[in-house]
Amino acid sequence: MKHRLAKLISGFCLVLVCSFFAPSAEALEVRQLTTPKGIKLWFVKDTNLPIIQMRFLWRGGSANFEPGLIRYLSTMLDEGAGDLTALEFQTRKEDYGIKLSFSAEKDSFSGSLRTLSKHKDEAFSLLAQAVNKPRFDAAPLERMRQALMAGHRSSASDGGTIASETWWQNAFKGHAYSTPQRGTPEATQTINADMLRQAHRQLFAQDNLIISVVGDIEEADLLAQLDAVFAGLPTQSTRPKIKPFTPTEGDVILVDFPGPQTEIIFGHVGIPFGDPDYYTAIVVNHILGGGGFSARLMTEIREKRGLVYSVYSYMDDIGTLPVWMGRMATSHKNVDDALTVLRAELRRMKENGPSETELENAKNYIIGSYALGFDSGRKIAGKMLTAQYLNLPPSHFETRNDIIAAITLDDVRRVAQRLLQPDQLVITAVGQKDASQE
Repeated sequence: MKHRLAKLISGFCLVLVCSFFAPSAEALEVRQLTTPKGIKLWFVKDTNLPIIQMRFLWRGGSANFEPGLIRYLSTMLDEGAGDLTALEFQTRKEDYGIKLSFSAEKDSFSGSLRTLSKHKDEAFSLLAQAVNKPRFDAAPLERMRQALMAGHRSSASDGGTIASETWWQNAFKGHAYSTPQRGTPEATQTINADMLRQAHRQLFAQDNLIISVVGDIEEADLLAQLDAVFAGLPTQSTRPKIKPFTPTEGDVILVDFPGPQTEIIFGHVGIPFGDPDYYTAIVVNHILGGGGFSARLMTEIREKRGLVYSVYSYMDDIGTLPVWMGRMATSHKNVDDALTVLRAELRRMKENGPSETELENAKNYIIGSYALGFDSGRKIAGKMLTAQYLNLPPSHFETRNDIIAAITLDDVRRVAQRLLQPDQLVITAVGQKDASQE
């Protein structure tokens, strides 16, 4: 699930304690439930506000299908469904204050539903129609096509988007991960209703479905509502499988592009979630480039030398693929110097690791900021969804900080050597060539 997944992992809460939901500061209870028809979910009941927040996800996304097809599908599910035209569907949502949206990533297709409890029947009814009976009518299909084409034109003039998409194309040449989630203008022009219907049938099933719900609803009512929404789906997904991939060796791509600065993306294969070294790698990355102005890359490249406007790094999990990535933006004349310092700092961290003080500061921050991502039902539902996506039990919320606290200096030095490969960096720089070099 792209960069957002790494952020969700790094923001997991230990005990799901939040005064927004529990004024008495009592831990929230995560219930693992199964509906009468076999739909599994995680549920946190909260009656402090009359709101229901639901997140759901199907494993499988844009990388499993033709370029741009699943992104297009995500725009069409609420553009008419069942007996409702696009206008009628959108009007019904607005009349009841229902928030319903869908989005596509490389390896997942997700949705979000938010409603007042008193409008739950209408909200779940709309969701059921969108999930089971999307219409793909001609008029909204063409309207969404034009919106997507406008997005293509906008992206073609954005240096950051060009840098990101070029990096993936270069790092995974010929693989499904190399194709932009939005596809290409040519692909967008060819997508039709029959293609969307087939993708919908192949992707939407019960065995690849994950659900989390937070809010003011009785358990029995919720289970009945979810059966009405999801129990009619096929039991097994028939989405196409993603072929194995071989990471590209280190490479540098320069793209000449007009603009005020050069956008640089760098990275290589990382350490996967579930690996015993994963959380130690999170700490290593925080010290190196994930800790804001306290991070080494920010200190050495920006603060000491003034070579960049910003620089940061992160760990990104795309399906079974782990990558360690970073970004920075600089003036055109400083590109070479910034990359030189970047490689030097990676080598220094790889060879020597961090100091004891850096380690303790990083652990204190990661542990101390843990609960801040759990101050709303939307966030809690998102965290529970991510936990299920990663096949974690609810008990992980109570043990994660202990894992971070137990990390030693020897651990981070060893994992820094494993994680960081400065000679294997795949680098994309998008910007104007420095006139002084011509």
